[in-house]
Amino acid sequence: MRKFGIVLLLVMAIGVAAVAQTAVVPRSVGVFLFDNQTGATITKLGIIFDKTVELDASNVIAIGGMKATLVAVSNNYAFIDVVVVPGGTVQVTLTGEYADAVVTSAFWFE
Repeated sequence: MRKFGIVLLLVMAIGVAAVAQTAVVPRSVGVFLFDNQTGATITKLGIIFDKTVELDASNVIAIGGMKATLVAVSNNYAFIDVVVVPGGTVQVTLTGEYADAVVTSAFWFE
């Protein structure tokens, strides 16, 4: 009876392992957080990346601000119209082949 229990346990373990063997590839995501520490309400954010990027308003979230109304990208320059209160944060997410881009500089505009 003990051998039967061990065999049954092994069969169940193999069955679970077979079901769990589905490969998964993680998404490559680059997330940047820009904190408004200027003491003023900001209306625009300019970002310079080290390479060409693509993003749109769905890639921008303002925490302590309003939804981005315009995202203009030209090669490695991005200009984002977004109102951010003092102490607020703008999150910009790059995905796919752009996720490894690096911010070389960024500027707030009032």
